[in-house]
Amino acid sequence: MSDLIERFDWSVGPLGSPSTWPQSLRTVVDVMLHAGNAMCLLWGPERIFLYNDRYAAILGTQHPYVLGMPIQKVWSDVWVDIEPLVARTFAGETLTFRDTPLLMTRNGHAEDTWWTFAYSPVRDETGAVAGLLNIANETTAQIAAQDGRDEAVARLGESKEFLRSVLASSNDCIKVLDLDANLVFMSEGGQKVMEVSDFNDIDGCPWPDFWQGEGNAAAKAAVASARSGVPASFLGYANTMKGNRRYWDVQVSPIFGADGKPERILSVSRDVSALKESEEARAVLNQELSHRMKNLLAMVQAITAQTLRQATDMEEAREAVFTRISALARAQDLLVRSSFEEADIGEVVEASIAPHQAGDRRIDASGPPLGLNAQQALGLSLAIHELATNAAKYGALSNDTGRVAVCWDIVDGVFAFHWIETGGPSVVMPGRRGFGSRLIERIVAGYFQGEGRIHFDHQGIRFILTGVSQRA
Repeated sequence: MSDLIERFDWSVGPLGSPSTWPQSLRTVVDVMLHAGNAMCLLWGPERIFLYNDRYAAILGTQHPYVLGMPIQKVWSDVWVDIEPLVARTFAGETLTFRDTPLLMTRNGHAEDTWWTFAYSPVRDETGAVAGLLNIANETTAQIAAQDGRDEAVARLGESKEFLRSVLASSNDCIKVLDLDANLVFMSEGGQKVMEVSDFNDIDGCPWPDFWQGEGNAAAKAAVASARSGVPASFLGYANTMKGNRRYWDVQVSPIFGADGKPERILSVSRDVSALKESEEARAVLNQELSHRMKNLLAMVQAITAQTLRQATDMEEAREAVFTRISALARAQDLLVRSSFEEADIGEVVEASIAPHQAGDRRIDASGPPLGLNAQQALGLSLAIHELATNAAKYGALSNDTGRVAVCWDIVDGVFAFHWIETGGPSVVMPGRRGFGSRLIERIVAGYFQGEGRIHFDHQGIRFILTGVSQRA
């Protein structure tokens, strides 16, 4: 889906070219494409539809034709059901639904389906809800199995063999307990999901002992409720017999005898670990989006404040703020492609000098592959922007003969970066040092835990940055 989204002509639709997308949209699309769960995203007033590879399997024959369409056209047959939910999410609510029935047409014919899904609002740079992220899990197969199980239980007295075959086909762990909560039966499917090699090893064991901590207390409470004739349910963690941790949705019900009193207890445990992971992934995603946006906005705020403080008029301030934030955006694009983990210094340099690189390529860049963390990548990008802008106005790039050499390396374990100008006008020490100089020498150097120094040599500006590359 990454390639499909990259090749798609977004410029003719409401979202426009990806180069104009807000950072919030770029970030959530990048996280969605790299997620292990089925996810789709609705963005903007038109509710434009994007999705990842796992969600493509849900679409059936509609994939890939529905990419970029409004959601009401994608799922027109169920729009009347989901429109109120979409509206509530865009109003700021987070909604979670389990085993929700929907009549859908996705493979050329109508079919009954069931879904567990979570709708989360996605906020843009202003804090307004601009999108909806849906983490979806189709539970049609589980519901079908549950229906079969319910039918089998109802006919227990008629056909034990039929019950055995149905229970064997279910992936739920179906157990029968005596009134003391000891195991007396476990379905074949249950033995598989619980990784039981021989039921005789656990026959007669107290079922609550399979649960620890809060789960043990919940299991005992559920048994007590069923013993009194009232069904109960709970969610919790328990290990399989091989020690693998699973998250279970447990239903505990009484089995009544001929006298109308409970004589056995039915316990049905469904492995919902995938749903639990999806919910946790959604929570982590929301926290990560909030963290990234706060960091980015803090940097933009600092750049804007310092620029306005140093500018002599509003036109100068407008131009300086615009170009500096543009440089920041180019570096941000590199980080989005690498999932905000790191960026190669070569790519950072090339992206930063590109606006100033003419056909004669008077800026030479060289150095070994080297990874920078997110803060270093953004800082170095801003530093190069300031140096290149100054070179174009007053330095080596302001005439037809000047050149700039950019190089970097690791020398004796120390990161070293050089910007060297030659062939330009004679350099004169400036009478006033502005925000750009402080940004280069102090702020950016701090990101590398080192030192930055601008040398105003007669033959051309030199900038030397030394420090620590955290991703070397």
